Amino acid sequence: MSRVGTFCKTACAVWCVGFVLVSLPTLAKASDAASKSQAVSELRPLPAGITLPVAMGRTLRAGKVKPGTVVLVKTTQRIPVSDDTYLNRGATLRGEVVTSDAGDGTAAHPATLTIRFTQLSYKGRTVPLETRAVAMANLMAVDDTFLSMQGGADRGNSSQASWTTRQVGGEEVVRSGWVGPVVGIGLRTVGSADYYGVYSLPEKLQGADGAMVPRAMGVFSTTAKGLYSYDEGTQLESSGGLITITNPMGRAVIRAGDHLLLEVVGGR
Repeated sequence: MSRVGTFCKTACAVWCVGFVLVSLPTLAKASDAASKSQAVSELRPLPAGITLPVAMGRTLRAGKVKPGTVVLVKTTQRIPVSDDTYLNRGATLRGEVVTSDAGDGTAAHPATLTIRFTQLSYKGRTVPLETRAVAMANLMAVDDTFLSMQGGADRGNSSQASWTTRQVGGEEVVRSGWVGPVVGIGLRTVGSADYYGVYSLPEKLQGADGAMVPRAMGVFSTTAKGLYSYDEGTQLESSGGLITITNPMGRAVIRAGDHLLLEVVGGR
């Protein structure tokens, strides 16, 4: 091995150790909060501000899928819903296709696909909800978040539990035994990760009596917004419980394997 290679590896190791030491207070607080949390025993309507990272199980193409078609998606990680309770991975959101129009390839009549989620089911109970889409990522962008930034097993790091990965939106997750900080610009700690998922730092929820709750991020950065790796010209608009993608240049499609970061607006 060259001296340059040895120096780079040593410098990288020193940086990682130093960074983890700097992050220890934040990680300790996150670990302490996690140890005090417990799974929700009885599902209730979720407060506004809770985030739900979900994965699409089927492909929806504007002009081909029919309005009224049922859409089912599942959460991809543990979801904190209060300062001491969470939903386990796999909660189901039920919705439907509202609009499906292939368009004619012009700005005046773009391809349009609108979906709306209205129910959340967990452990045999169902509650109403209304959501908006904060961000959406194509399956190719999603796949990249599971790759090690150091090259994986072929670079001497065979344990996925200790990989550093990049979230959709650019933030990095620095894991050691699955646990580690999420870092943003300037190596600022903006969240944390554990075996069950990736989270923002705790934030105050609206109307939740001052409760500080981490936001479940799934594959997304805490600053992620809009569309990632979608067909050129595709745009996202989400309000009033509706999630709409349009494309005046071609297709409007949400593919199986795409991930969405939804935010609860309120119950219905």
